[in-house]
Amino acid sequence: MDPHERKRQILDRSAEIFSRKGVSATTIREIGDAVGVYSGALYHYFPSKEAIVTELIREYLEDLTARCAEVTERNLPPVERLEALAEIALATSEQYHGATSIWRREGEYMRERVVEADMVETADAMQVAWREAIAEGIADGTFRSDIDPEVFRELLYDAVWHASRWFRPGPEGTTADLARTVISIFVDGLRRRHD
Repeated sequence: MDPHERKRQILDRSAEIFSRKGVSATTIREIGDAVGVYSGALYHYFPSKEAIVTELIREYLEDLTARCAEVTERNLPPVERLEALAEIALATSEQYHGATSIWRREGEYMRERVVEADMVETADAMQVAWREAIAEGIADGTFRSDIDPEVFRELLYDAVWHASRWFRPGPEGTTADLARTVISIFVDGLRRRHD
């Protein structure tokens, strides 16, 4: 097998096992068995189990950050930008299901990997994009100013982040449909009241 294919296989099988069992409960031997190699051979691709986790999260974060940058560069109005960001969050959560499942299950551990890999700025890009869209919406009068924007962002972010636990896109609903629904529910509660 081509080394790049083998590395991809190791990452994919590891993500499945980690998301099911947790990182600490997973052994290198289990990963080796899942990809059909001796556990010692895995060290030719990754120096440790933590390195596998770090690579999984790096792939996810770099893609998420690149997609956020594309949305930010489009200078969409605040509501449309929130919809686009929600769609990105939902789509990448589905695409990188293993990484996001591990993160939801072991948030502190994953944050440690992010810090060790010097990816904090990358990891925070989505939250920065949410903050900027909300701040602009408050500044231009689209959103209410009597609601703490950080509380709003946290609630919105959690709703989108946890939706991937139950939502699967299909003919009855796409990630774009769910993104619009989530933002509509939240934003209608944040819109400025007209007297």
